[in-house]
Amino acid sequence: MSSTASGKNGTWRNWGGNVVTRPAREVTPASVDELAEALRRAAEDGMKVKAVGTGHSFTSIAATDGVLIRPQLLTGIRKIDRDDMTVTVEAGTPLKRLNLALAREGLSLTNMGDIMEQTVSGATSTGTHGTGRESASIAAQLKGLELVTADGSVLVCSEKENPEVFAAARIGLGALGVVTALTFAVEPVFLLTAREEPMPFDKVLAEFDELWAENEHFEFYWFPHTGSTNTKRNNRSAGPAEPVSQVAGWIEDELLSNGVFQVAQWVGRAAPATIPAIARLSSKALSARTYTDIPYKVYTSPRRVRFVEMEYAVPREAVTETLRELRTMIDGSGLRISFPIEVRTAPADDITLSTASGRDSAYIAVHMVKGTPYQGYFTAAERIFTAYEGRPHWGKVHTRDAEYFAGVYPRFEEFTALRDRLDPDRLFQNDYLRRVLGT
Repeated sequence: MSSTASGKNGTWRNWGGNVVTRPAREVTPASVDELAEALRRAAEDGMKVKAVGTGHSFTSIAATDGVLIRPQLLTGIRKIDRDDMTVTVEAGTPLKRLNLALAREGLSLTNMGDIMEQTVSGATSTGTHGTGRESASIAAQLKGLELVTADGSVLVCSEKENPEVFAAARIGLGALGVVTALTFAVEPVFLLTAREEPMPFDKVLAEFDELWAENEHFEFYWFPHTGSTNTKRNNRSAGPAEPVSQVAGWIEDELLSNGVFQVAQWVGRAAPATIPAIARLSSKALSARTYTDIPYKVYTSPRRVRFVEMEYAVPREAVTETLRELRTMIDGSGLRISFPIEVRTAPADDITLSTASGRDSAYIAVHMVKGTPYQGYFTAAERIFTAYEGRPHWGKVHTRDAEYFAGVYPRFEEFTALRDRLDPDRLFQNDYLRRVLGT
């Protein structure tokens, strides 16, 4: 086991650069036994413990000044069960590695988020999701998980075994224990046809219900200060596969979505007055395109421009109203927003603290480029989201606390009671959990 820290002089920082923490020690366990031992030692030494993934959360959910558990040795596929159509993976496995391994085996997850840099347990524990009419978050595709609790015991959880723990620990916020393995439902690999095309903002809002109902996966990006959006519809396809050519892919995904976008962000930071003009250009630069490929190549895309993000789930029926209010706020605020607003959906699920728990949801994500002051924009947006009983993504910037969550999550007390049972001494406590779950 190592105790070296990443970053300079023992500091750990997240991807967005807005969370920096100095753990007293770092542990990189190579087995479940080593992890359990590390938890026992931390408890004896009176230290708190947090497990960390790749740091793609913008909140301080993984921050600790105690013991930081690094997952990079707990990776790889444990088992593929073709009868049950499940795959069990170690918690530290990056989604990218899982997707590549599944594709080689002729298998796929049903739905994914839009990036695949995160570890499987980091992504599921914070409720990472894509967009979908029937299929939703990555955690909603879990069939089982293995959890090491505060006293070092290993709990195997599924709908049949420890079902009350399974209900909560799929999106456990790192509050119930350290997840060491996850079992996902998978299916034979399939093809998706993606249709990307610009569409006026008002048209998308007017036809949102139809666009949602007619597509398995619908999402759109709206460019503030413009009446333009870029829509994306992903639907299953009989084929043949027609991937984006390497040259076109480089132009669209790297040059426009990352390269030109990065330059636009730099210009916007230097001269905020130019942002509306840049936004109009950006919204016109992306032309319509259609391509067909295996799922992870359609769902995910590279994100090289560093940013900070807030995302709220609102009831799906309130999404167009929420977006209209957001537009009115931006237009009247004097804010200059250079980053598109992303809108996705998810069906209701049965996970205790899932942002879609018990209700069909739409997600609205606002971003600011790393290093720009985001508080004014995010505060104004959050005021609108919370008026609709919005639930913030656990890994993205928000200011809500336990009192608020008790009001928007009907099963909130079920989660906190389970936490009292599994971690009575708060081994896994940190400032973020103190705020969102209460003391």
